[in-house]
Amino acid sequence: MPPVAATSLLPSVCQENFNPMNRSIFQRNRIMKLRFLFTLFLAAWICQGLPAAQVKSISQHGITWAFDKAVESGQFCNGDYWVIGPVKVVEISTDLHAPGFTPKPGEDGSMLNPGTDSKQGYDSRIASYDASLNAGLPGGKPLSAQNPLLLPVNSSLVSMVSWLYRSPDDTEPGTPKFNGQTKAPRPVTRSGAVLTVLPQAPPEGSFRPPYTGTDKTIKFRLADLDRSKLKNLAPVAESPNTAVLVEKFSRPWIDHVYEFLGAMIHPSENMPNYGRDMASQINDAILALNLDFAQLPSAPNKDDLLIPMVQLGIDLTGIADNGGGWPANGGHHQGRKLPILFAGLLLNDEHMKNAGKWETRFQDDEQTFIVSQAEVEKSHSAQWDPDPRGGTPEPYTEKDIGMAEWGIRHAKKPENDNKLWTTSYRSINNANIVSVVLNARILGLEEAWNHPPLFAYADRIITENLDEGSNSPSPFVMAMWKQYSPKP
Repeated sequence: MPPVAATSLLPSVCQENFNPMNRSIFQRNRIMKLRFLFTLFLAAWICQGLPAAQVKSISQHGITWAFDKAVESGQFCNGDYWVIGPVKVVEISTDLHAPGFTPKPGEDGSMLNPGTDSKQGYDSRIASYDASLNAGLPGGKPLSAQNPLLLPVNSSLVSMVSWLYRSPDDTEPGTPKFNGQTKAPRPVTRSGAVLTVLPQAPPEGSFRPPYTGTDKTIKFRLADLDRSKLKNLAPVAESPNTAVLVEKFSRPWIDHVYEFLGAMIHPSENMPNYGRDMASQINDAILALNLDFAQLPSAPNKDDLLIPMVQLGIDLTGIADNGGGWPANGGHHQGRKLPILFAGLLLNDEHMKNAGKWETRFQDDEQTFIVSQAEVEKSHSAQWDPDPRGGTPEPYTEKDIGMAEWGIRHAKKPENDNKLWTTSYRSINNANIVSVVLNARILGLEEAWNHPPLFAYADRIITENLDEGSNSPSPFVMAMWKQYSPKP
């Protein structure tokens, strides 16, 4: 439909018999003034976006929320939906399940303003499940028109679709491999979506507020993005397909469940389950955002990748602000600090830019340190308890003092550290440490990161051993390091 001319929407007092030749100068001036003021009002109204659509249901990522009556709805700049509340949800359904597979109570769960501990209400087949957290079972009973879910204003509903199975050999097509410890698919969830309930329509181009916690203040808009903070580096031959990267971040990453069991409910169609793989995708995406997209095949739109990456930083900030964190443990919690600093840089938000000074636990920092006399003494004491996986542990010596080093749980359990280069999980972390340090240096975030041992250890990785087999930095990262890594 073509745009409606502003004059056609003028009040009748301005349109009726409007003929300047038949009016006095005073009358004409009065009408023109009214006309001018109304045009300004109309322009301002249009800039705020058209009225929200009236809908009785919303579907996204295979999940449908049905309401008891029509509600006003729209989308944030990342594509996630909002509604003006309070609203009543009478059904949460999906069209993703294979014929013959029907979810049981405790599967296909939802959470309202999810917390940041180890508990979840999405799937009862994982030990972290807490039925009281499953918003899809109001009062512990199935959701229905007679037993609706009331969503107050300033709330987020996170809904999941589970992978269904009768046994490890009788599953829905595409179900991930079963985990030996949980005896369930890893992950057990397939798809996830976020619905945000607001008191009024947000401004056009708003980012979604974090799904954790109860603060749903609209703080950021597309207009706030300072794209000049990004570099426009000439692509290397190994540059990734940006369309593939965009697809990897096209859905929300649900990352609020703490520790090992968190990986079990990372929806597989939204995100990787393992922190190592999450960090690898994040690092590649942010590195790619610093390329000159005009020189890439088909000249893709940089915003298609930039918007979901900034949204990820906003969501991770919400997790941290609500008491969450990502402590050092194997490869589970890599990579969460960079998106926060990245979003802060692009949005010029002081809070996120100061993530390096937060008390939040970040694995990248907790695992890297500079060897001191304390590590030498501990590794020669009865307290030393190194992980024997990967080979015979090696204690530190006086010659190692001052060396940048890595330890699987150094910040909380330094007795687990040992010098052996092939010690368990070192190689799993090394590739992403190189990648995150390269990103931080290109973006000028080294000072804001506020943890020099991480950067010194990345340089050591490059110097000592580039061949980590399947855990090596990608050809893209290595080509970018060679071409663009600023001197430490």
